[in-house]
Amino acid sequence: MPIYHYRAADPGGNIIQGTLEAREERLVVLHLQQGGLVPLRISAEEAGAGWQSGLLPRTRGRRVPAKEVVQFTQELAALLKAGLPLDRSLQALHGVTSRPAMKAILAQILRDLQGGKTLSDALARHRIFSHLYVSLVEAGETGGFLEEALSRLAEYLKRVSEFRSYLITALIYPMILAGVGALSMVLMLVYVVPRFEAFFKEMGQTLYWSTSVLLALSHAFRSYWWLGGLLLALAVMLLMRLARTPRGQLTLDRFKIRAPFLGDLNRRVAAAFFAKTLGTLLHNGVSLVPSLKVVISSVNNRYLSRSLDGVLENVQKGQHLSVLLKKVGVFPDLFMEMVGIGEETGHLADMLLTSAESLESDARAAVQRLMALLEPVLILVTALVVAFIIVSLLLPILNLYEIQF
Repeated sequence: MPIYHYRAADPGGNIIQGTLEAREERLVVLHLQQGGLVPLRISAEEAGAGWQSGLLPRTRGRRVPAKEVVQFTQELAALLKAGLPLDRSLQALHGVTSRPAMKAILAQILRDLQGGKTLSDALARHRIFSHLYVSLVEAGETGGFLEEALSRLAEYLKRVSEFRSYLITALIYPMILAGVGALSMVLMLVYVVPRFEAFFKEMGQTLYWSTSVLLALSHAFRSYWWLGGLLLALAVMLLMRLARTPRGQLTLDRFKIRAPFLGDLNRRVAAAFFAKTLGTLLHNGVSLVPSLKVVISSVNNRYLSRSLDGVLENVQKGQHLSVLLKKVGVFPDLFMEMVGIGEETGHLADMLLTSAESLESDARAAVQRLMALLEPVLILVTALVVAFIIVSLLLPILNLYEIQF
C-alpha cells in the first residue's frame, strides 16, 4: 500500500506531521478526522519526498513560489474552518514554515494584525499577494465568510497555476525538437560539408546547382558566423528595448492577440482567465464594477487591458457587459453569448465560471491540435533539409562513378 505524508492541526492549533500507510487518500483523511485532527495537506510517497525536503531549512533565495502561496491559502482556510482564530492560525503556519521569505512575510502579517490592521490590508503590503487575492480576502472579511473565500481562492489559484503549467509544458518538446534539428544542420554545415569540399575540388568536374549552393552556404556560415551572431544579438537587443517602451509593449501585445494561428489560442486563454477571475470575484460577493477593476488590473496584455478600459467606463454608466465585450472584438462569440444569458437570468457569476471551464477545455484542445501539427512539421522540415544536404553531397560522387563506369 502507498505511504502518505500528512500535515494536520489538532484542536489547540498545533501542527502535527507524520506518515500513514493506506490504500487511498480518502482513508487517510478519515483516519485523521476520527482522531480529532484537521487535515491540512496530504501527499503520496512520490510527492512526499519533495514535500519533506521543502521542510528543511534553506538559506538561499528569497523568492516565494506560487505553489507556496496556494498551500498557505489552503491551510489557512482549513484552520479557520476548524474554528481556530485568525491570529492563532497564522502563528501555527508561521511555526511550521521553513522558507525564510514566507516566514518573514507571515511574521509581518502577524505584527500588522496585532497593530489593528485587517488581513486584507496586511496582505496588500506584500507583492506575492496579487490585487485579486487581496480583493477576495477583503470581500470575505466584509461578508463574514473569510474561510470560504480563502477556499475558493486556493482552488482558483491552483487551477490557474495548473493551466499555465500545462501550456508551458506543451511547448517544451517542440522547442527541444527545433533546437536539436537546428544543431544537426549547423554541425553538418561546419564539419561534414567541408570534408567533401576538398574532394570535389580534386574531382575538377562541374557541380550540380544544389551542391554549389550547399558549399557556398557552408563557406558563408564558417566565414561570417560572427556577423550572423552580431545581427542576431542586435535584433534581440532592439526587441528587448522595444518591449520596455509603452508603445512597443502595446504593439507586441496586439500582435499576440491578432496573430494568425496563435492569436486564436491567446484569445481563448485570455477569455478563460477573464471569465475565471471575474466569476470568482462576483461569486464571492464583490460587485461588478470593483470586480472589473481588479480583472483589468490583473490582465498582463496591455492591448487587451486598454480595450477593457472602455468597457469599465460604460459599465459604470449602466450599459450591459455582454454588449460592450462584443464591441471589443477579442473574446469568442460563444463566451459573449453566455455572458449575455448570465446577465438576463441574474446568474452572471455562475455563467462566467461555466464558460471559463469550457474555454479552458477549448484552449487545451487547441494546444493539443497545435502540438499535433507542429511536431510532424518540425520533423518533416528537419528531414527535408538533412535530405537536401545528403543528396547534394552524394550527387557529384554518383556522377563521377557513372563517368568512370
